[in-house]
Amino acid sequence: MDAPEQLDLFTRPAAPATPSDPEMKSHSTAKLRRHRFLGKLAKLWRVQNAMPCVGLVVLAGCLTFIVVPDDEPSPESRLAAALGSLPTVVIDPGHGGSDDGARSHGLREKDLSLDLALRVEKLLRFSGFPTALTRREDVFVTLPARAAVANKIDNALFVSLHFNHSRDSGATGVETFYATEKVPPESGWAWVGFVSKPEPVSTDDGADLAGYIQTALVSRTEAVNRGIKRRELYVVRHTRCPAVLVEGGFLNNALDARLLSNGEYLDRLAKAIVEGVVTYQKNRPPPAVPPQKVAAH
Repeated sequence: MDAPEQLDLFTRPAAPATPSDPEMKSHSTAKLRRHRFLGKLAKLWRVQNAMPCVGLVVLAGCLTFIVVPDDEPSPESRLAAALGSLPTVVIDPGHGGSDDGARSHGLREKDLSLDLALRVEKLLRFSGFPTALTRREDVFVTLPARAAVANKIDNALFVSLHFNHSRDSGATGVETFYATEKVPPESGWAWVGFVSKPEPVSTDDGADLAGYIQTALVSRTEAVNRGIKRRELYVVRHTRCPAVLVEGGFLNNALDARLLSNGEYLDRLAKAIVEGVVTYQKNRPPPAVPPQKVAAH
């Protein structure tokens, strides 16, 4: 059986005429050739003109997808809205520069506090919290300057990181401090077209934040629980926002010092601090809506 002919858009040579009725055969052959040629041209025209139509349909579908809005907010928009309500966590690595802080067993408090602060910041950012550090390098920062970082932010939490030292080499454990009483930032009466008093300081003294962080520290490190305590520490008293100061262990204690020399243990401390912040935020009552100010006439 002969192979089928391939589709060809060109005319083929006329078949040789038979001896009988040469003119009729020639006329029929020419007519057949014209029909074949016109049929092939019609098929080609339909194929070529179909492609733009398909393209227009696809393009119209794309434009419809772009223009028509979604019925519900996208996950990205919902996430952005949620992140906008989280406070900025100001992380304060204690000491720095010419101020080494506590020193013992080859450890310096200023180095450990900065190391821990960077670990805490990484975990907080992963959890969606915006962050700020009072220092990122081995530099000296005054106490008022540290508090000022938090006081410039409307919605903030302040966590100061330190390590302990005691005359008693057997002293051990973790503890967290909060303010005895908040002190308003130094700002007196202000002239803004009329005389006005500074806005009141937040009534949240940081006790709840300290409690959540302390609970997580003890749970994750199994360190001795030295509890949460009120203390007149400058950075927790002179910040408008809830503020705590964490003591992560005693450098003069041989066991504590060995643990604090281990990066894995520092990670546990960082995770505990972040867990405390997250738990506090979940249980934190929504901020009160401030009353609208009425301009004096």
